[in-house]
Amino acid sequence: MISLEIADFNGYGQNQRMYGGTAGRKMGISYKGKDYILKFPGNLREQEMKNIRLTYSNSPVCEYIGSQVYQLLGFSVHETILGERKGKTVVACGDFLKDGEILYEFDKIKVTFEPRFLDSNGNETNGVGVDLYEILMTIQEHPFLEDVYGIQEHFWNMFVVDALLGNPDRNNSNWGIILGRGGVKRIAPVYDNGNCLNCKWDEEKMLEVLLDEKKLETESYKGRRCIFEQKGKKINPYHVMQSMVYPECTEAVKRIVPVIGEALPGICGLIWDIPVLSDVQRKFYCAVMQCRYDKVFLPLYQSIT
Repeated sequence: MISLEIADFNGYGQNQRMYGGTAGRKMGISYKGKDYILKFPGNLREQEMKNIRLTYSNSPVCEYIGSQVYQLLGFSVHETILGERKGKTVVACGDFLKDGEILYEFDKIKVTFEPRFLDSNGNETNGVGVDLYEILMTIQEHPFLEDVYGIQEHFWNMFVVDALLGNPDRNNSNWGIILGRGGVKRIAPVYDNGNCLNCKWDEEKMLEVLLDEKKLETESYKGRRCIFEQKGKKINPYHVMQSMVYPECTEAVKRIVPVIGEALPGICGLIWDIPVLSDVQRKFYCAVMQCRYDKVFLPLYQSIT
């Protein structure tokens, strides 16, 4: 039985807060006394629509699901409310900045740094790349981050959970540090989760994968890539976890996998409660996460504990 109520965001005018980013249209609104970023489904470009019968992405629903998964796993994440505006499904994301606070996305931090290292290709970093080694060294060496407790743990937590969600776009502007009055810093709640769960796929493509075990495994983990690169090539996050090259990543796996195992029934229950989804979408979202857990996360956890 569907239980989630969809909020009605019709009639709400734009407030005076402006929000950046390039992933689709957004506007600031005040809803029940709080400020939110209202995110709209993005128009799919012609090259994205090849063999896909969608006009708009499912990113608002995926933003909601991805954020709810982070919350169910116990992580600090921005508030999300699924709603409708002018006939389209939208998502309201809570503005997590307090008065006087500034969000510094990691890309702004990264480019304001003269590193003492090269990237994994042996090249001088220009500050804007997504080379994994370069990002990790920036986290370790940037003076701005010296007094931010738990920053490396936070990065690997996102790496593991994004792998569960199939999020290929944790780019340098999709996470950051909040600077408050008096110079106090804190890690921003996890935000910008809308590119998870194949948000640009239609039901026909999802059904094709659901009906073929090999295609399901390929899409779930064998053929996946994320935003990060090594030696100029995008990496498979599951291979990185399985390699155990990064001790901090292995520790994140040990921390998070038992929580995922306990939370998966609740995650699937949440997905089945969303009224704007079809049964095919619900089955697909649950199936890819279950496959990742069964085929990658659980065996890896068992091998290292």
